[in-house]
Amino acid sequence: MFQFQIAIPTPFVTVEQYCSLTGMPKGTVIDYIRKGKIIIKKKDLPREKPLINMIAMHQIAIKEAEQRVG
Repeated sequence: MFQFQIAIPTPFVTVEQYCSLTGMPKGTVIDYIRKGKIIIKKKDLPREKPLINMIAMHQIAIKEAEQRVG
């Protein structure tokens, strides 16, 4: 198990903010959201902007790193 802390400045970001942080094109991010590769906050209304759950994304990254490194 890794012994470090990650500071996450905000638990949720917009698609545009995520694109800026990762350098990924908006179309790719939207596609990954549809495929379930990027986790979003549950929307109350269908027309709400999706908010990417940065806590969940970090947890996935940690789990994948632990599986690879051991």
